[in-house]
Amino acid sequence: MATAPQLPAAIDYEYLVQNGRIHGSLYTSKQIFDEEMEQIFLRGWSFVLHESEIPNSGDFVVRKVGTQSLIALRDKEGEVRIFYNRCPHRGATLCPTSSGHRSRITCPYHAWSFALDGRLIGLPDEEAYPSDFSRADVGLTPVARMDSYGGFIFVNLISNGISLLEHLGHATELIDTLLGLSPVGRIRLSAGWMKHKMRSNWKMIVENQVDGYHAPMVHGSLIAANRTFATVRDRKPTSPTRVRDLGNGHTDIDHRSDYREAGDKLFRWTGGIAPERLPNYVEAMKEAYGPEEARTRLIEGPPHSMLFPNISLAEMNIMLIEPVSPELSIQYTCPVFLEGAEELNARTLRRCEGALGPAGFLIADDAEIGELTQMGVANLEPEWIILSRGLGKEEVLDSGVKLAGLMDETSQRGFWNHYREVMSKSREAA
Repeated sequence: MATAPQLPAAIDYEYLVQNGRIHGSLYTSKQIFDEEMEQIFLRGWSFVLHESEIPNSGDFVVRKVGTQSLIALRDKEGEVRIFYNRCPHRGATLCPTSSGHRSRITCPYHAWSFALDGRLIGLPDEEAYPSDFSRADVGLTPVARMDSYGGFIFVNLISNGISLLEHLGHATELIDTLLGLSPVGRIRLSAGWMKHKMRSNWKMIVENQVDGYHAPMVHGSLIAANRTFATVRDRKPTSPTRVRDLGNGHTDIDHRSDYREAGDKLFRWTGGIAPERLPNYVEAMKEAYGPEEARTRLIEGPPHSMLFPNISLAEMNIMLIEPVSPELSIQYTCPVFLEGAEELNARTLRRCEGALGPAGFLIADDAEIGELTQMGVANLEPEWIILSRGLGKEEVLDSGVKLAGLMDETSQRGFWNHYREVMSKSREAA
């Protein structure tokens, strides 16, 4: 008779994540989830926002990193600052809304007021506090570390450890590729975020973002409706498209070979727009990068990637993953606008709505399969999840990057191998 597995106090992640299979408890255990929130989201680098989301002094957004609510704002000098969303007085949430504009941050409970640089600048009845009370001692608490790359801002909630560049590794090439589709090298996330409740573990969303195996089964309606998706992104085992394990848990589906094979009569990553329909954009790209380099960039398009642990560069969309519990996550999606490509941006917005909006072709399918998978792993048997497709057949480049076929599970194993390393090291340190 099957019984629920009992996890030891010191969880053995080397045992739970094996070469080609993982234990089902990784998706269901509250104990494991709590350790992930500390070891991955508190002690590691996580994406918070793009600098374009808060263009003006006083603009702010509120984001979750693991279980921690953070306020990211732009101060009067134009500097981005990130603070914990907690009043130092009695602990109330300072900003209950997800975004907005304020000249100062005022606590809704007792009206303590803070400048945009975090200083306490006002409070009722200050004379009632002891003589040694000092405003300088009770400002907002900044995160331990904040850094950015290409306008993407990340935080690390502890003061020591690897740098952001060390964490990103080869993933900087993915960000560079996305930025390089703008003739001025910049993007904007200004359209706002769609928010989807996903009844599945956050790691299932990570795995699915770079899974080339499921599309014919899960996204049949999109394949039937969208000729470009069905024909250019060849979903057969013989497809020239490759999945890649870039190291540090970063992975992607590399569609460039498919797009090169299709040629330059249509920009496939835009949904198949003919170049002559975007004359200003094409000309700006040629002026910025030269005709040949511009042609290469316009054919190959953006990355389709997952950056450990919580951001996906999903071609012309950005996805942000927020874990809530072992069986619940929130997925945020925002279209990418390219500066200097206004002809394209309106179409990008419509495509994002069509694929990832509430009635989108993609998001509903992925949400449903995630929920079905979460329901499945709640069963006690079989105990192990198989992730061995293509195991041992990868091509390993001199850089350490692993390449495999579109339908191989190399990208999932790349995530889990790094996950095991992070969680095991933290256990050893404890």
